[in-house]
Amino acid sequence: MRLLSRVASLLLDALAPPCCAACDEPSASAFCATCGPLSAAPEPRLLDGAPLIVLGRYEPPLSDAIVRFKYGGHPELARGLGQLLARALELLDAPAGTTLVPVPLHPRRLATRGYNQAALLAQELGHSRGLPCEPRLLLRTRDTEHQVGKARAARLGNATDAFALRKAGPRRVVLVDDVVTTGSTIRACAQTLALGGIEVVAIAALAEASAPR
Repeated sequence: MRLLSRVASLLLDALAPPCCAACDEPSASAFCATCGPLSAAPEPRLLDGAPLIVLGRYEPPLSDAIVRFKYGGHPELARGLGQLLARALELLDAPAGTTLVPVPLHPRRLATRGYNQAALLAQELGHSRGLPCEPRLLLRTRDTEHQVGKARAARLGNATDAFALRKAGPRRVVLVDDVVTTGSTIRACAQTLALGGIEVVAIAALAEASAPR
């Protein structure tokens, strides 16, 4: 299986040489010498009792890459960004049976964007870390407004009662998202999972951002 994965990776590199996630210039690494390197990743902290593991703050070049990935129609960036996040997840001693669960998009937004960036990240993490992934375990029942630019109080109420479980799930999960700000979306997902007897053992995201006051 690893040999097949390696062959597929080499073929993909030949057909589509890797480029910088922030500016799209050819680069052997996720970020080119002009854009990178990333600033040092913050130490994992607890968000409602679960470790929050991120690559860095929501600032260039990471923020530029996330905007291209999320809004610019570049789902292929999940590969390089996901591999970076997988290395950060090496700090996590995940219990046996831990499953990756991405924060879902509302079906209307998914249809518009064409893909869920958190699901692509979770799938890449699954390949890199050898963990199962359940991209459809959570359902977003309400099309919440964009969190970007919202003050803290508005963010905290925006995700309330916005998620539901599609089915019975694993006992332990790692929630995956692109950006964590106040943590309101993550908390809403965790509360929904808890109602189904599912524990969030960690949160993995590309970046952590500060919310406007």
